[in-house]
Amino acid sequence: MPKDIPNDSPNDSPNDSPNVRTMTHFLNRVRTVLRRGKRGSMSAMPRASGWKQLPCDVFVTILAFCDLKDIGALSLSCRALHDRVSKLDLAIAWAYVQLRKQHHQSHCIDGDMSPGDDIAFVSELFPPPPPEYSTAMAHDNAGYSLGYLGDLKRCWNTCIRLSYHLADHVVEHHLETDLIARPLWSSSKTEKEVIYSKAVASLQAKLLHPIAYAVFFLESAASSGSDCGHSAHHYKNMACSIERQQSILRNAPFDDTLVFLSTHHCMQLLFSTVQRLMGPEIPRSSAESWLSILLTTSTMERIVDFFVSIAKDDQRKEKGEHESTWSHRKEFLWAMRKDLNEYMASFNDQGEHTLLEPKLNHVWFQAARNEMDRRGAIPHTVKYSEVHVLHGSVVKLECGYCYDCYDE
Repeated sequence: MPKDIPNDSPNDSPNDSPNVRTMTHFLNRVRTVLRRGKRGSMSAMPRASGWKQLPCDVFVTILAFCDLKDIGALSLSCRALHDRVSKLDLAIAWAYVQLRKQHHQSHCIDGDMSPGDDIAFVSELFPPPPPEYSTAMAHDNAGYSLGYLGDLKRCWNTCIRLSYHLADHVVEHHLETDLIARPLWSSSKTEKEVIYSKAVASLQAKLLHPIAYAVFFLESAASSGSDCGHSAHHYKNMACSIERQQSILRNAPFDDTLVFLSTHHCMQLLFSTVQRLMGPEIPRSSAESWLSILLTTSTMERIVDFFVSIAKDDQRKEKGEHESTWSHRKEFLWAMRKDLNEYMASFNDQGEHTLLEPKLNHVWFQAARNEMDRRGAIPHTVKYSEVHVLHGSVVKLECGYCYDCYDE
């Protein structure tokens, strides 16, 4: 033991034992070191975020594998991520689409495509807008953005939802009315559920892409008619409108006759199903006008809403709720009646008393029939136009021209 121990602490007492004084000195030295370390850490520069340290190409690749909702959530989590996502918005969107195009091609080759397989297909239909060239922005891929991807995602989700609802009602109607399927349909609950789900999935897969093509046509027709004035846009000048629609059908993707005819079959199936589901409140003669308004004013979104209203009523029945004179479907149809009245009144306000009542032939069908005549595609068939349902019964994807049910 050393004879003399430095008395660094003012609290040390002369009467303390050497061990106590040694321990006190040790603790004081520890406190001093800790205080110095704390002061040093407070004066040091803050460490850079790990997201900022990632190279740009690595950061873009990571986010390209994420869902759009996840990218949005990451961007809102901190300022560093928000700033970097905003700065690399173009590169992330471009990498996002390219990655899914690679997956789309591999799935097509392997034959395991499903209705939920991302937005690669619809991105081919709706490419990004032309780049806005400026000295401050690179020219390549300037039209890509996360906002553009969000629009694609909404369009694709609409196609998925509409194809499912349409397939659901078509298969259900077939199993209730087909002479072969009807007696076997009620024999076994297990068989019923299996057959029904498989048939709906199979038909939805066949309808998904044609519905996307139909959306592309409606969007293109609305865009081409937006600068033609009030009357032309609302189909008073039918010859001009149908000619514009036919010019759309002569270009990609409808220059492929298989795509053109499959879309035509899908449009007929959609119309006949909606027309049937509108009854008895909406007469058959009025259904054409109402569906024409739906297609020209809101493409496919309102039709999805119509199917959703029916699904809500079905859920009420499954829950055993009391039936009433009101239903979601009736509410939707009342809203459609108001839309039709406003449409007609908009022309009367401008003194256009010779307005032709809107018909379904004014949207797609007449232009498609003219294009079929031009191509010599009548009588026409499409490969794989039947969906096998139950013991030889099939759903046929036929079109309106097959039935010759439209008047000029």
